[in-house]
Formats: sequence, structure tokens, C-alpha cells
Amino acid sequence: MYNWLVLLHILFALLFMLGHGAHVAAMLKFRGEPDPEKSLTFFSNVPDIKYVRYLYIAMGVFGFAAAFITPWWKQGWTWTSAVIFAITSWVMYKYGAGYYTIIFDAANRLIEAKKTNVDLPAVQKAFDDARFMPNAMIVSIVGIVGLAIILWLMRFKPF
Repeated sequence: MYNWLVLLHILFALLFMLGHGAHVAAMLKFRGEPDPEKSLTFFSNVPDIKYVRYLYIAMGVFGFAAAFITPWWKQGWTWTSAVIFAITSWVMYKYGAGYYTIIFDAANRLIEAKKTNVDLPAVQKAFDDARFMPNAMIVSIVGIVGLAIILWLMRFKPF
């Protein structure tokens, strides 16, 4: 049973990273695109966030189930992994989720300003400021570092 739970945990983790990675790739691509209409097309091919959240939950359920049926849950590495995952998730939510709203609002305001030619320089500056916010880099770095630490803990079980 344990091997099946670990297999499902890893499968859902990989699917989660694939779906979530599409969101991060779109955020990173947005930084280099000066055209607001084209920049919005990057987000048309990403999976709906609710499906990514389902994968997140499935990954956690199977991971915790595998830990509970073995003595792993009594060891520190499991708790440390859970805490690092929670911190990484919080940072991702704080700097990633709100960034999408900023991106969409700035792009849509610029598209509208180009049509009406009202307050165009200020709206262009707001769009450029949104493009160059550090959010995409923050979530990328925190996600990679958090994943690397969790993989190290899971593989080597140091304590």
C-alpha cells in the first residue's frame, strides 16, 4: 500500500508542477512583452487554477497518507518538509496570485487607453511597472529552492 501511495504522491506532484509551471512560464513571458494585447494571450493556454489546486490537494493527501502508514511521520524531516511546503505555498500565493490581477488590470487599462488616447503616458507607465515587478522571479526562485529542499529531505531523510 505504501508504494502505491508514494507513486500517487509523486504522480500528482509532477502533474501539479506541470500545471503550475505553465502559470509561471506565462508570468515570466509577460515580463518581456510590451504589447498588452499580445501579453494577455500568454494566459489563454494555462490550465484553470482550480485544477492546479485539485492536484495540490491530491499530492498532499497521498503524501500525508504515505507518511502516516509508516514511521516517517514521527521523524523531523517529514514535519520540516510540510512546513517548507506551507511557507513556499504562502509565498507563491502572496506574490503570484495577486500578480495576475495586476497584470490583467494594467494590460486592459492600456488597451482601453490606446483606443481613447486618454492618459496614455501614465497608463503605459503603469503597464511597464506591472511587467517589471519582481513577483515572477520571487515565485520562481522560492518554488525551485523550496522544491529542492523538500526533495533533499524526502530522499535523504537526514533527521
